[in-house]
Order: sequence, then C-alpha cells, then structure tokens
Amino acid sequence: MACFKRKICNFTSSKWAEIPSEILDSIFEHLSFPDVLVSESVCSHWFQTAKSFISFKSQNQPPQAPALKLFPQEDGTDGNGASEIVPEEFTENCCIGSSHGWLIFLDERAFPLLFNPSLRIRHAQLPCIGPLLGVLDIEKSQENGYYITYDYQKNPIRYMNNLRESLIHKAILSSDPCLNINNFGAVVICGHKKKIAYCQNGDNSWTDLDGKHQPYEDIICSRNQLYAIGSNASPIKTMEVEVSYPEKSGQFWGEFRDLYNARLYLVQSTKGDTMLAARFVGELVNADDEPVHEHDLLTEEDTHPLVCPYKTLVFHVYKLDLGQKSWVEVGSLGDESLFLGANQSTSVSISSSSTIYKQNSIYFTDDYWDRMDEDYLYAGHDMGVFSLENRNVESFLHTHQLKILPPPCWVNPSPW
Repeated sequence: MACFKRKICNFTSSKWAEIPSEILDSIFEHLSFPDVLVSESVCSHWFQTAKSFISFKSQNQPPQAPALKLFPQEDGTDGNGASEIVPEEFTENCCIGSSHGWLIFLDERAFPLLFNPSLRIRHAQLPCIGPLLGVLDIEKSQENGYYITYDYQKNPIRYMNNLRESLIHKAILSSDPCLNINNFGAVVICGHKKKIAYCQNGDNSWTDLDGKHQPYEDIICSRNQLYAIGSNASPIKTMEVEVSYPEKSGQFWGEFRDLYNARLYLVQSTKGDTMLAARFVGELVNADDEPVHEHDLLTEEDTHPLVCPYKTLVFHVYKLDLGQKSWVEVGSLGDESLFLGANQSTSVSISSSSTIYKQNSIYFTDDYWDRMDEDYLYAGHDMGVFSLENRNVESFLHTHQLKILPPPCWVNPSPW
C-alpha cells in the first residue's frame, strides 16, 4: 500500500485552474471528505482551495461519535470481520492508540505506524521509540514474546509478552495528518516510568518532555495544546498546574484499593471544559458483579478456584475549576457521552434520537495492559457502557467471548 502523499499536477494552462475559489467551495460542500481530498491533486489552485475548505469545515464541524474497530484475533479468528478493517501488513503489529481517525501501531522494531481505516491510507513510519528508552535490540521469541536488550549494566535483557507492556502505553496525534501532512506531531506515554515524548512529522528522533508529574495516566491534544494528567490527578497545559486528587475518588480508592485498580482519563468536553474520568476496575469480579478477594475464589464445595475476571464497575467524573485549582464532581454529562480506552479520550454530543449511543454515558474498552497476558481464559473483554443516571454498567458489544486480543479500539470517523 502506498504511503500517504499527494502529487500536485501543475495544469496552469487548464481551464480547471481558472475556476474561482467561491465556486469550488460550493462544489466541495456537496462532496464527501475523501472526494475533497482527491480533488487536491487537480492543480495547485484546487489544492490550496480544498486545503482551506477542509480546515474551515473541520474546525466548525461538531465531533462525531467514534466507531468501535475490531482486529484479527491472536487465535486466528477475524474479529467479526476485522480483516476488512486492518490491512494484513498491520496484523503482526500492536495497536498503541487511536487519534483523529488514525490507528497508531507499533511494529516489531519499535517504529510507530499510522493507518486511517476510513480512507484506507497509511503514513510512513515515525521515528523509532527504542533509543529514547535505552533499547538496543528487540528479538522475537518462539513463544511470540520479545527479548528486549537495554543499555543497562545489570540485567540488560528482559522478556516481555508484548511490546506495549514495556515500550508505549498510549499514543495520540496532535492533529489530523489529512489536514496538513507537514504539520502534525505524535505524543506518547512511554517506558516503565510512563513519561511523555513528542515528535514532529519529519523528525529523526523523539523529544523527552521532562514533566514532573510522571508517571502520566493520559494525554490529549486540542487546538494545538497538549494536555496530560499525572497519577496524582495534576493536569498540565503547556504549564504545570498543581491540583489535588479528587476527594471522592481518593476516599473510594483508600477504602477499596485492595479490590480495585484505578485509571484516570483526561477529556475535553464539546463546551471546552477540561474533564477527568476516574475508572475503577474490580480486580476479581464474580457473576453478581461484586468485587471479591482472592481467598474467596476457592469454595469448600469446589477444589477448583472460581474464574472471576477483572471488570469495570464504577466511574467518577469531574470538571476542572482552574481558578480554585480543584476537581468539581459532575453529576450529569447532559447530552454528551465519553468514549474511553486506548483511543484519545473523546466527548461527543449525542442526539436524543440516536439508536446507537445513549446520552449521559461513558463508553469504554479494555486498556488494562498489565493483565492482558495474565490468564488464558480472559483478556480484552472489559468493555461496556456506564450510565451516569443509573450508575450501572451494561454491555454494548454482545459477545460471550472473554478472550479478545487485541482488544477493540474507538476510532473517529472522517470529519464529514
């Protein structure tokens, strides 16, 4: 598959080049986003007009609800038609993020790759992430794991089940490459310290953004600004902002930390508010959706322990009060819903007539990477929708499978 590049045909003598921009804009209004992209190749005049049209319309277009993308499974199944979504060249790579309609993969040499499933185009790889993390060599084992050699003096070789486990925890893009192929960047949370690194398209290496709130939990890019959230719930937006951990979530975590794992997501609402979603995943959850301790798995009647996979049970949502430097709890999202997981966290306004998504809800996929390879019976299964009105979790992908690897991922559609 060819890389994502545009060839400009300079037909200066053609009548096509003499069509006024205003008429071209009226034509573009009736075309799909992919068709407008194709029209850029007519001539330099069309290219500039189409580029301006796409930029203006994208900025004034409300965000659309993402689609759930499934991948070919490790057991050889196609993930309910996923083979039609991801080209074969990506099936051996792990997906490390989704942003602005692009899936971000990591190949076996630690090079990130970009693929747009809606437009069926890919972008040439970004710089290797290995040197930033002190990786000297990566060798795939016969067990499909990886031997990673670091520049450590002691114990330089480590075995990992997957590259995501040790190299990249999340990756996003600063903007859509379709809007400006020469002016977009990528941001990653990487390494065991979960630090942040950045590279601009065309760079030969990554830049370590030495933030003081690592390990970082989540990152988003909006209006050319990078937002990040540390594990202490302190957000950054160009400058560091000290904000205490939300009191309600702190109390919950303090009381039940032996039963739950806590995860934080940073989201910008459609109104421009900075939001925080705290997700609490029960480490061992029984058939009644109750978190249990490990010693509860073995009953007197049964010598075999119960199978109790991890499962998300609770969400808390907050809005940042920058003046007070505090998180204020949000009881309702109104007509908005959040989409969380391996993707760039997204907030979308949902129509009351929608038959696919519900308002005032949180749709989430499984991103508990530390436990993905823990059990042969389950992984990638922790997906659902949390209602802020009813405070309960329901399934939205009706499947009886508990082993879904790689896990599904949210992907934004084309701008229109």
